[in-house]
Amino acid sequence: MDIVFVILHYMAINETKQSIQYINENIDTENYHIVVVDNASGNHTGTELQKIYQQHSHVTVLVNPENLGFARGNNVGFVYAKNRWNPDYMVLMNNDVFLLEKAFLDKTEREFRRSHFAVMGPMILTKDGRCDINPLKPEFSNIADIDKKIHHYKKDIRRYKYHYAPLYYKLAGIKGVLTGWKKKPTMFYKHAENIKLHGCFLVFSQEYIRDYDGLDESTFLFWEEEFLYKHMVSDGKVMAYNPDILVFHLEDASTDVSIPGRRKKMIFMLEHYIDSLNSLKKVYVDYERNSER
Repeated sequence: MDIVFVILHYMAINETKQSIQYINENIDTENYHIVVVDNASGNHTGTELQKIYQQHSHVTVLVNPENLGFARGNNVGFVYAKNRWNPDYMVLMNNDVFLLEKAFLDKTEREFRRSHFAVMGPMILTKDGRCDINPLKPEFSNIADIDKKIHHYKKDIRRYKYHYAPLYYKLAGIKGVLTGWKKKPTMFYKHAENIKLHGCFLVFSQEYIRDYDGLDESTFLFWEEEFLYKHMVSDGKVMAYNPDILVFHLEDASTDVSIPGRRKKMIFMLEHYIDSLNSLKKVYVDYERNSER
């Protein structure tokens, strides 16, 4: 098998069907497969997808009996594809990401010949016109950085719980304008290596597939990119960014469907941010202990 796409599905069926359609229409090989992993959608769209694609030779739909979160949910598809086909390349992608590239496998193979990447990311276009999501700057360099972020998120939760977050962030935005704050531009138009990649579309080569069974399962939701980056840097693996490959990201389709209301959604996200960062701290500690031996 040349390549397997693993799409994590939750609730938003129209986006998942579009994502499958874009792959089928644009992929430049017949030796591919799509594994859809339904993460126990409460609206029963997993079984609906099974019925829709039961006769499709390139699509398999797996239904998880419970919501396993992002990493473990993806890993169901990763391990299934690895054991069944052990493909040259594997893609983990959100169900709201659409493959625009018509020479995807060709460009992926050329990138592998150049960098021997374990993980690769494409240029990601978004509905607001941005194309600078990849590559990402690593958020943390040590455990103290993680602790600072956890403290910041705990304050954010209090702001949302006591209903003064909108005013706080409005004033913070005004302060940013007055002080001339600017977001540092990313080099999204240049090839790069050993950088952090956005988790909505990740390409794994055999350099990764043979050594791992998917993503770090320490987190239920969020900060998966930081886990992956830390593992790759510490394990001496290459992460590459290739701006010649294009995908479109609709963004947040699954969470938008499952968690209506901005305040409730933000509290949900912040609580999971903190849980994930506490798990990330443990990963840092483990690598530090191993380096001291």
